[in-house]
Amino acid sequence: QDDVIPVELGGRTRFVPQQAVRFAEAQGDYVRLHTVDGSYLVRMSLAALERRWADAGFIRVHRSTLVSSRHVSELRFEGGRVTVTVGSETLQVSRRHSRQVREALVRRHRKIMS
Repeated sequence: QDDVIPVELGGRTRFVPQQAVRFAEAQGDYVRLHTVDGSYLVRMSLAALERRWADAGFIRVHRSTLVSSRHVSELRFEGGRVTVTVGSETLQVSRRHSRQVREALVRRHRKIMS
């Protein structure tokens, strides 16, 4: 079942499903959820979101970025830098996280293919 995050928007509450979220970025005490339709700011920590969505294939690629492995179309190693492509966005993978990101993505795609 899909987890849903309620987002307050000018007196209305929009319910953003986990599957719609491509990646999330820490912004102070908030997290910006990036979806196909746009982005939404929610008051929670990236660490709390990471714990909540870890089993759904969300992986930390940088201290301030969490990505949905289902939305990653490419992992690139170039000139000592590692990036992932999510939709039309290219996101930096920190050196600290690059090995575990690669392993998680390879593991996910092997699971899909078998």
